[in-house]
Amino acid sequence: MNKLVYRFKHTSLKVKWALAAGSAIFLAFFLFSFFQYHAIDKWLINEEESSFGRVLDEITVFFKQRGPNIQKQDIFDSQDLMKQIAEKDQTIRILDTEGNQVLEIRGESDTSFYVPFEPVRGKSVHLIESENKKMLIGRSPIRSSEFNGYVEIIQPLNRYETVMRNLFWMMSIIGIGALLISALIGYIMAGKFVKPLNNLSETMRSIERKGFHERVDIGDSADEISELSYIFNSMMSQIEKSFQQQQQFVEDASHELRTPIQVLEGHLALLNRWGKKDPTILEESLEVSLEELERIKRLVGELLELSRADREKQDLNNVRADVRKVAGKVLGDFEFLHTDYTFRLNDGLSGPTEAVMQPRHLEQVLTIIFDNAVKYSDRGSVIEMVLDDEGDSVVIEVKDEGIGIPETDLPKIFDRFYRVDKARSREKGGYGLGLAIASKLIQNYGGIIEADLNKPTGTIIRIKLNKA
Repeated sequence: MNKLVYRFKHTSLKVKWALAAGSAIFLAFFLFSFFQYHAIDKWLINEEESSFGRVLDEITVFFKQRGPNIQKQDIFDSQDLMKQIAEKDQTIRILDTEGNQVLEIRGESDTSFYVPFEPVRGKSVHLIESENKKMLIGRSPIRSSEFNGYVEIIQPLNRYETVMRNLFWMMSIIGIGALLISALIGYIMAGKFVKPLNNLSETMRSIERKGFHERVDIGDSADEISELSYIFNSMMSQIEKSFQQQQQFVEDASHELRTPIQVLEGHLALLNRWGKKDPTILEESLEVSLEELERIKRLVGELLELSRADREKQDLNNVRADVRKVAGKVLGDFEFLHTDYTFRLNDGLSGPTEAVMQPRHLEQVLTIIFDNAVKYSDRGSVIEMVLDDEGDSVVIEVKDEGIGIPETDLPKIFDRFYRVDKARSREKGGYGLGLAIASKLIQNYGGIIEADLNKPTGTIIRIKLNKA
């Protein structure tokens, strides 16, 4: 049994499908045939009993019509009439009160059966089984002044048994044929159903050999397998995009780390060669090395922050941030740190407003945006924050009057390590990770972040968050 279960588990899906379909159809046919067989069996028995009862009634009525003085001779004289009344295979016997046979009319089968004598008071019909054969036994009393006895009719159910035997074999043959045909049809249909899964499997193997660019052919159908193929293609597109982003990320990170490491390496070599004896070289090289180490430390910190933003999943039902409170705190901090800039708050919120976001994350996002606005704006310029309602969302805009971003570069500024002017960004201390961190945090809460031009000059960073 265990071997059969093991083999079934390790057979192909087509074979399992064919066996399952064939078994289901065979089981349905078996149940239908079972009930149909027993219904026909009962119907035939009832028909046989009804016909049998009519013969017994006719013979009983015949003797009653002969009057109250029936003699044995009258019984012998009526045997021709009883032969006409009797049906095929019926045996008619006339018995006295002791069970002794007075007259017997055999049926065409001419088969004798031992049936024990049993006196009756009225008409009696029984179905019995003798020698593995079913038969009907009917008795009815004969009462007269000259003779008292019984009419007994015995009828083997040969016709019934022949019909039921033929019906059994016919249903068995049809059932086996239905099982084989349904299994064959199930196997063929399973092949067609499984074909998309085979295509999916082949595509996976091709992806394993060639890379992420392979896709499954969905076709024109709209079934569950097509939906699975669509989901698989969508998943592979995301994986390919993530892989490309990861590859680009590693290349950019390596490039960003290469410069400070090379500078450090050069100054350490200079120190090793000349710095031991020249205090000027020693002081200059140490100062530059510390600056480069600070740059590496800041870059690694931003990379860790971005990695943390990628991994964090938030419970959106239990996070709240008071937008006005967080925005006011960030604006106050920058007013204190950058007194040579003008900061404005345009509060258009209708009342107390909470957004679906952790307060510390909202503060982090606004700090990144304000820090960029300060970096790329001239001293004395105005940086404005606008708070507004938009249906079920709260909108936060930060507008600066800085150097601005070319319109073609606006969709890319949230990509990792992307900088419009790499040389100037490096001078300002930027690595192109701040807005990528902000974008990831906003997306984690189902929000939207986008950039636009602030005419005549500058940039607008717009955040849209769901209201709590």
